[in-house]
Amino acid sequence: MSLRRIFLPSLMAASASMALAHAVAQTPPSPNAAPLPNGDQRLQRAIANQAKLAAEQERYECRVSDKITELDSKGKVKRTSTELKEQFYVNGAAVERTLAKDGKNLTPDQTKKEDERVMKETLKNSETKAKKKPDQESPDQRSKVQQMMVAMILANGHRESVDGRSVLLYDIAPNPNFHARSTNERLAQVMQGKISIDETTGEPIDIEMRTTQDFKIAGGVLATIHKGLRIHIHDHPQPDGVWLTDLVEGSGDARAALFLHPWFRFKETAGDCHLYTTTANQVGQAKLVK
Repeated sequence: MSLRRIFLPSLMAASASMALAHAVAQTPPSPNAAPLPNGDQRLQRAIANQAKLAAEQERYECRVSDKITELDSKGKVKRTSTELKEQFYVNGAAVERTLAKDGKNLTPDQTKKEDERVMKETLKNSETKAKKKPDQESPDQRSKVQQMMVAMILANGHRESVDGRSVLLYDIAPNPNFHARSTNERLAQVMQGKISIDETTGEPIDIEMRTTQDFKIAGGVLATIHKGLRIHIHDHPQPDGVWLTDLVEGSGDARAALFLHPWFRFKETAGDCHLYTTTANQVGQAKLVK
């Protein structure tokens, strides 16, 4: 679905970067509360957590369900599409294998093509990993995170106890002293919301964000996200302590390529996660079997 493929990765990148950005928030604690964590120390811990999380994610495979509903301007449903997938990570990149679309399993021929695509993508990501040093983050990944961090600030931080755990809560807002240049920076400048963070692990628990004005990609030629688009992301710890995203949902008004200003809502849930290990090796030149 074009809407999801264009908008969701950018919005999730903006939200996920808050797990790092919270470390630089400077909010005075109340007199009766313990001081909030030191900004510099939290930043270094958050960066380390992200590298660790990328490695831990690769041990898991989850069943993912997507549902996208397109609406007219009056809120009437025009079309609903669903997709069921298996998702795993290779070198920090999500690889998805489609199992069914709109309630129908893929045909044997479609399954074969999907398996070939997944193997090719897995091999590509595995080869990239072999060229990297252990725990090395790519310059592109660092750049995106840094762009989002400097373009946004967290304010009004405070601490609460939730289910016996210490949780840090912040408001997310654009940095008024920052001049955005890149797409990621400009996206960060039109978003605001709230985030809650598990203080013990430094992992984000719940993120709510929305756009405060229209946002155009390639001058609006490729896509436009209109004011008021909302996104909600929730993470949940697995039994072994690894935090994985189990819910991504949102709604709004947008235009992507040939889709003219559709109102839409989307929901992606992940569950049935289990430990999984995958490697891909190609020996010699691949041959087409007819």
